[in-house]
Amino acid sequence: MENEEKTLTPQESLRVIRETIDIAKHSFRENGFHFLLWGWLVVIASITHYYLWKIQPVERPDIAWIVMVVVGVPVALLYEWRRNKSERTQNVLHSWYGLIWLGFGISMAISIPIAIRGGLSPVPFILILVGFATFMSGVLLRFRPLIFGAAVIWAGALWCLFLSPPQHLLLQAATAVLGYLIPGYLLNAQSRRHVQRT
Repeated sequence: MENEEKTLTPQESLRVIRETIDIAKHSFRENGFHFLLWGWLVVIASITHYYLWKIQPVERPDIAWIVMVVVGVPVALLYEWRRNKSERTQNVLHSWYGLIWLGFGISMAISIPIAIRGGLSPVPFILILVGFATFMSGVLLRFRPLIFGAAVIWAGALWCLFLSPPQHLLLQAATAVLGYLIPGYLLNAQSRRHVQRT
């Protein structure tokens, strides 16, 4: 038997690429979990930090952010470990998505100490980075609520220009609700509908 490879037309190639991306997208939709996890943690930490700073003052109100490390990191890593164990194949969309958020994490680890060392509130810088990573996630997943969520987060970063640093925390909580939690719940609902259809 001869080994013959069929040459695809440009239209067929585009169709194959689109189908591959759609398969990857649908297998990856369940990742709304991370938007819900981190969204709730940001809301809780932001409000707690504000409370410990302005309402019931303590020496280190920023201790509220320890919840991100103590709860967020282990839960996210455990979730990803379980998900990777259950997935049969790794797709390119998942890899790109992971690289975007890895770049986000590295950028955060650099920008927060720089802002604090310069005597600036880190919140606007965090919101700019979160907005970018959320926007790219929305583009990759072709999920408009995430793109709108990114726009809200970026608008929040701009709004910080007119607010005091304590107010930045309340704004950050609000942008987490509008930019992370609402899209996260919509993403989760969409993935559940997709699972019920299959």
